Amino acid sequence: MNRFFYTVLIALTTISTFWACDNEDPWSPYQSKATISHSSKGWDETTITLKTSGDVRYTWEAVIVEGYEWASFSSQSEVIATTGKVGGSATIYFDKNETTESRSASVYIKFSDGYNTTLSFVQLGKSDNATYDRAWGEQPVESSAPNLVHKTYYTTLSNGKAVRNYSICYDTEKLVSRWVAYPLHSIYTDGRGYPGGGRTDAWAFDDAITEYYNGGYRIVEYEYTDPVIPQSKQQNIVEGAYGTGDSRGHMLPSASRYSTWMTNAQTFYATNMMPQDSRFNSGVWATVENGARKMVCADTLYVVVGTLFENAKTFTARGRTITRPTHCYKLLLRTRSGNTGKSIDQITNADDIKAIGFLFENESTASDYKSAAVSIKEIESRTGFTFFRNLNPAIAAEVKSQKNVSDWNF
Repeated sequence: MNRFFYTVLIALTTISTFWACDNEDPWSPYQSKATISHSSKGWDETTITLKTSGDVRYTWEAVIVEGYEWASFSSQSEVIATTGKVGGSATIYFDKNETTESRSASVYIKFSDGYNTTLSFVQLGKSDNATYDRAWGEQPVESSAPNLVHKTYYTTLSNGKAVRNYSICYDTEKLVSRWVAYPLHSIYTDGRGYPGGGRTDAWAFDDAITEYYNGGYRIVEYEYTDPVIPQSKQQNIVEGAYGTGDSRGHMLPSASRYSTWMTNAQTFYATNMMPQDSRFNSGVWATVENGARKMVCADTLYVVVGTLFENAKTFTARGRTITRPTHCYKLLLRTRSGNTGKSIDQITNADDIKAIGFLFENESTASDYKSAAVSIKEIESRTGFTFFRNLNPAIAAEVKSQKNVSDWNF
C-alpha cells in the first residue's frame, strides 16, 4: 500500500484532544475492555481488528507503540493513533511480511473511565504458518491423519509481548490430545501478571476469553481461531470432572503458565485435558511436573506431553464419549549448559544437549519417576510420532537415544 508518514506529533495532538474530556463517573473496578481479534496473523494477511466493550458513555484512544513502521490505522497513510466510542472497533492495516522473520506490534489503549492496557499481535514470517515456526524447539512433526487437528494457542506476556503459548495434536475421535508441546521459561512462569493469583481455574472450551470476576472467573466471549475445533468434539469439563474418579489432568500444567490471566486460562481449555487417575495426577506425575520447572534455563526447556491408547476403554461424561489414555508421557530437552544463547537447530554436538522421556501407566500404582525413564526414541516407536523436529539431523538420533536420569535429578 502507498502510505505517507504521519509523525508522532499528530498522535500527540490526537491524545491531547481526547484527554480534554473529563471522566465524571468513574467505575471501580473498570468495566471497559479491549481485545485484538487474533494474537497471530499469517505473512500474507493484511488486517486485524481492535475491539472494545463496556459502557457506551465512554470513549477510548489507541496508539500503535510498537510496529508502527509497518502497521497503521489507515489503509492509505501511516496513522499511529485513533479514537472511538466504547463498543466500537478499529482496523489495523499492514503489509504482507515478505521476510522469513516474524514481527510484533503493540497497541496501547486507554479509556475515559481510567482503564488502560497494551495489546500485542504477531505477524509470522513468509516461511512459517500458524501452527509451526522453525524456531520452536519443542515442535513435533505434524500428522496427516484426518482425525488429528494441529493448533497453536498464542498469548500476551506481562511485558506486552505476543508469543506462542502451546501447540496441540488433538484427536477429534478420542476427545483427548495426542500431544501438547510447549516451551518452558521464566517469562511464562512469573506469577505477577494479574489479580487473583497464579491459577485461574477458568475451565472452558478452547478459544474462550475469560476474566477475573468476584474471586472467580467468567467467560467474556469466544474468539474462534483457526483451526476451529467444534465444542461438540471437546470434553465438557466446564462443570466439573468426569465422574469416574479421574482428574481433569493438565497436559501443559497450570503452574507452568502464571505470567498473565489468559496465559494461564488457556491451560484450562478442554483440549489441554486428559482423564488421569487422581492419585497418579497428584503423585508422581506432579513430581515430574515440578521437577521440569526446576530445569528451566536461559536457553529454554522444551517439553512434549502426550498420551497412549493401548487397548484403551471409553466412558461417557455429560454426553461426550471420551477415550481414557492407558499411558502418559513427558519428554524434556534443553541445552546442557542452559546458557548457550543458541536455538537447538544450531547445536552440532549431541553432548551439548540433554534429553529424556518419562512413560507411566495411567494408574495409581505409578510411583517412581526414575524407573519410568525412557528415551525419546522409545516413545517415537510407541506413538509413531517424530518429536523435536528442529534438532540438527546429524545429531538427532544420538540425542533421542539418551535417558540419563542423573541429568534430571528432580
